[in-house]
Parts: sequence; C-alpha cells; structure tokens
Amino acid sequence: MGEPDIGEAVEYILAERPRLDEEDVWAVLMELGDPPPPESDGLAVDLIAGTRPGLGRRDVKLILREWRAYASLAEEGDWE
Repeated sequence: MGEPDIGEAVEYILAERPRLDEEDVWAVLMELGDPPPPESDGLAVDLIAGTRPGLGRRDVKLILREWRAYASLAEEGDWE
C-alpha cells in the first residue's frame, strides 16, 4: 500500500476526536508530512508550537496519537 492519505487521516482523527478543530488537524498533518515516531513527540510539538502558537500541546499530542493509529490501520489495507 502507498502513503496514507492526509485527507482520510484528517477525517479519521476528527471522527475519533470531534472536539478538535479541523483547521488545527490539517495544520499539524501538513506541517509534519508523516506521523513522527512516539519518541519524537516533543520535537514535533515544539515545531507546531512555533507555527501555531494558539494550538495547545495536549491537542498536538492527541492529534499525533490518532494520526499514528490511522497510519497503523491504513497499513493493514482492509480496515475500512
């Protein structure tokens, strides 16, 4: 399977966490390009804080966690 689709990832994240702002989810995914490994969350959060200072660290971590969950499911190929 190819790269996970960013648009589908956003839809998945918003379905799992509807209180998140769609614009914030898009911003995180577009800024990073690929979900970082969990041990890089601190760096990713710092990067996002520089570009979107109004987005809380907790929300960024939540987006990253859900993004990795989506990527893991997308790798399985037949999860839909």
